Amino acid sequence: MANTDEKKDKFCIAINHYAEEQRKKIEDEIAAFKEKELSEAEIEILTECYLMIQKEMAQMRTGISKEMAARETDLKRQLLEKRQKITDDIFQRAREQLVEFTKTDLYADFLKKSVEQFAKALQQQDSVIFIKPADEKYEEIIRGAFQHSCSFQPSDSIHIGGIKARNESMGLLADNTLDTLLESQREWFEEQSGMAVV
Repeated sequence: MANTDEKKDKFCIAINHYAEEQRKKIEDEIAAFKEKELSEAEIEILTECYLMIQKEMAQMRTGISKEMAARETDLKRQLLEKRQKITDDIFQRAREQLVEFTKTDLYADFLKKSVEQFAKALQQQDSVIFIKPADEKYEEIIRGAFQHSCSFQPSDSIHIGGIKARNESMGLLADNTLDTLLESQREWFEEQSGMAVV
């Protein structure tokens, strides 16, 4: 009987040992499975985080680019407005100086030279000379320099001074008003002033 009990004990020990090995093997497999699953989940989460960060960074870059473009546009607009104001101020001062010029004796010489140039081109009769209403006092000087028959017409479109002439039969219009001469300098001024907005 002792032999049977000993065999039973050995059998139980062997079964327990085998069960312990199987439990250990299952626990190792579970631990390996958990570690593998955790590693995969960690990689998946890190990938999602990386993609989310990249998306956020792309949105931030887009937002910054839009903001920079808006700021640049606003600064250019401000610069253009400032340039326009400076240009307008300069041309207003030039206009004022030209108005003062029309009050000098040199203005009559200017009108005379202008009409002499017109007379070379407008050689047919019936030319109309346009002057500003305040310049009607110069009609005799202009008529004498023109040397052709002409009529005079006051023009409210001439603000500073000078003359325009038109001959319908020739289809010609000549303009040597100080208003037009001043405005014709605006483009040249903008090109030469060094105030370009790039």
